[in-house]
Amino acid sequence: MAAASVAFLVLVVGALVVVRAKTGTAESPTPAPSMTPVATPLTIEPVQGATFVPALQGKRPLFVLVLGSDARPGQGIDKERADSIHIIGINLKTRRATILGIPRDSWVPIPGHGTDKINASLSDGGPLLTVKTVEALTGIHIDFYAITSFVGLTNMVNSLGGVNVKVTQPMHDQYSRANFDPGTHHMNGKEALEFARDRHSFLSGDLTRSKNQGALMLDALSKFQKNFWDNPIRLFGTLKSVWLNIRTSLAAPILYRLALTATQVKPSDVNNLVVPATTGMQGAESVVFIDPSAKALYAQMKRTGTISGS
Repeated sequence: MAAASVAFLVLVVGALVVVRAKTGTAESPTPAPSMTPVATPLTIEPVQGATFVPALQGKRPLFVLVLGSDARPGQGIDKERADSIHIIGINLKTRRATILGIPRDSWVPIPGHGTDKINASLSDGGPLLTVKTVEALTGIHIDFYAITSFVGLTNMVNSLGGVNVKVTQPMHDQYSRANFDPGTHHMNGKEALEFARDRHSFLSGDLTRSKNQGALMLDALSKFQKNFWDNPIRLFGTLKSVWLNIRTSLAAPILYRLALTATQVKPSDVNNLVVPATTGMQGAESVVFIDPSAKALYAQMKRTGTISGS
């Protein structure tokens, strides 16, 4: 869910730089990113202690942990459980990337909090505890984390004019309100959120939902790139609106570098995967157990930033 919003955020910043560069004015957009809370923020921050400059220079893979918060309007996005968790790995040398989804109900150790569903790490200790949990699980050192909300996703898709999403099996769910037959659907923000949240329509539940969230991200990237390169000037209203809702402590040059990094990878060169896992019970709770075979995937992604195969 959040992956689509954050990918759009990153491309928006990059687009502003590209357009201004083409007109000879590649300076910082005005106004600057918001440093104070706004109604529906998209937040991106560096991980403390991360040495991300070599990654931005292409000397090693770059890793971003993208989180979607379960927060409702009026709730802090970093105070509730996570609704989606994805690692994005980018290899600038090959210009390829991987989205690796971790189902929110994965039963894992959370540093200082015992073993629980991984989504509890966000409400237990905020995004940095989720970062520590993912790093301990995978061995991958995260450079940046990004987080958004349900409203952030809805607004992002609406600002694109909707996205085309391929539905692979019937989705008729009273909880998420998803109501889609198989086929390609043009979805507005509300429909995209329903698509991204549905897990009851699938036998594999949380695993398929995580895969769908990654697919939605790629659909959003494709739509944005098409809109932008067709007529970049037309998108300035959208770009300014999103820019105003960025919350970050990153210096503008680093934010631009990160954004331009993402624009170098075509959606067709991004592999969308979910960790191998099975669903089961832990006491009275339905959970996801990550398969030991995931360790090989973590190692490959840590080494190259990508995972081959599908």
